[in-house]
Order: sequence, then structure tokens, then C-alpha cells
Amino acid sequence: MKKSTLTNLIVLLMCCLSTQLKGQESWIDTSIHSGLIELKTDYTFKILVSNDSIKTTTETLNNLNKAKLYFDKIFQTDLNFVVLFIENREWSKYAYFPPPGLPQAGKGNIILGLDKSIISMEVEKMISQLPEQYLTSLKTVYGENIDLDLFYRETLSIHELAHLYHFKEGTKPQRKWLQELFATLSMYSFIKEKLNSSYPLMNTYPEFVIQSGDRMVEFKTLNDFEEKYVQKLTPQNYEWFQMQLYQNAKSILDSNKTDILIKLREFLINTDLSKTKVLTDSELSTRLEKEVGKEIADILTNWKYK
Repeated sequence: MKKSTLTNLIVLLMCCLSTQLKGQESWIDTSIHSGLIELKTDYTFKILVSNDSIKTTTETLNNLNKAKLYFDKIFQTDLNFVVLFIENREWSKYAYFPPPGLPQAGKGNIILGLDKSIISMEVEKMISQLPEQYLTSLKTVYGENIDLDLFYRETLSIHELAHLYHFKEGTKPQRKWLQELFATLSMYSFIKEKLNSSYPLMNTYPEFVIQSGDRMVEFKTLNDFEEKYVQKLTPQNYEWFQMQLYQNAKSILDSNKTDILIKLREFLINTDLSKTKVLTDSELSTRLEKEVGKEIADILTNWKYK
């Protein structure tokens, strides 16, 4: 091979690599990174913190790294993202929405609390007023003082990472409940298959919420969820919806293989509202059953509250 030909080939390969890397990086919203401190680690994703004197991130990052490897393999990609650990007092400066410490993801970023989350503290205070017999299962898993950040951060960080595998390709789903179901299915699959020691952390609190019933919940239909979503529902009401979806995800994955994750992700991407029209419930149900699985379509059809 002539020297000039070899040189041209090398230049072409470098350009292709540079374009690929630029494409990965360009989807990440770096506008919220200013003023944060980068933690040096061996992970392939970047970690930024608002205060590097607090060292409570190790286990969360280990789990996120394992989950990345798991999701990368399933979805046949190498997702680039950034993890931000933010103190409660700095939350409004960097996060996309309140309350402080509530895990969230968007535009290539996963935002987690560096302090104990406000929602954990509020829920812990509320359940501490319950009779002792109702707290046994929670104390067994989350400790005598019931540290719900073991659920709200250690578990939900995986849910938020899963969102990014969808958000990279589209952020206007036919239904938001499908978007949330995908992230919960992915989280459940990873923890059950690859992090089984954390299964009780993931499963115990949702079971507690589900067993508590719905008397304190105002909005219960899937249409309510679509119209109000995060900011127009009380935290308790939003969480109730998420636990219903968790219960469905658990039932589906306990009797299915992970290929349903692939099918649902493809469906979310292919039917993104930036590419196609809004489907009616009837059209959505038909397509879900055909393209993803009857189990997913049945959630829409059999939702208890109409």
C-alpha cells in the first residue's frame, strides 16, 4: 500500500471516530455542568459533584457501571452519559425539577442527590407514625431507622439510567406511562438478573406502598397520568402510579425474557411523536400487542381505574 493511500485511510478512520465521539457527546446537556467538580474514576462515564468532600457515591456508581454494561449489551450500544451528584442546597441550580435529591434523567445526564433526599425524609417521617407492626418489613430491609435512600437513590438511579437508553433516540413517547414502564422493566430486569442482593431494596418499599391501598390518592386513571405527569401530581400520587407500573413490570418480567425490553424500546423510538401521529387507545393497544407483547397491551386494557 502506498504511503499516501495509507495516510488517507488513517485520516478517514480518525474522522469517522471523531464524528462518532462528537455524536455521543453532543446529546449531553453540558449547560448544567458549570461549577461542578469532576471525580476521577476508572468508569467510562463522567462523574460530577457539587461537593467532593462527601464520599457516599461508591456503591451507587458501582451499580450504575454494572447496569451500563448490562444495558449496553441488551440494546447493542455504548451509551455515553454523565452522572451528577448534587447537594440539596444546590439542587435548584443544577437539577431539572424538584424536590431535592429525587433521581432524574434527561439530555444525557443522570442527576442524583449527594445528601439524603427530601422525599426520603418526608416519607420516613410519615411512616414513623404508623404502628410498629406495619414497619417490620421495612426495618428488616432498610434498617432500624428505615433509610429510604436505599430505595430512592440506590434503586431509582438504575431506573433513571434506563431512561437514557430511550431518550437518546426520542423523548416524545406515545404515552408517558409506556416511557416509565420501560425504565422500570429495565431496572427490574437488571437487579433481578445481575444485582440480586439488591432485590429486597427494590421490591420491599413498592410492596409496602401497594399494600397501603389508594384511599389517599386523588388521580388514578392513565389519562390522569398523561395529563398531569410529574409536576401536576402530588409526590404521593405520582409515586402511587409508579408503584402500579412496578407491579405490572414485575409480573411481566417474572414470566418473560429480556427481549421484551428490546421490543418496547424499539416501539417507543419508532412511534415517537416527532415521527408519527398520536395513536388512539385502540390503535395503541393493537400495535402494542402486535409489536411488543400482549402483556404490555393488557396494562392499557385492564387498568383498574377508568
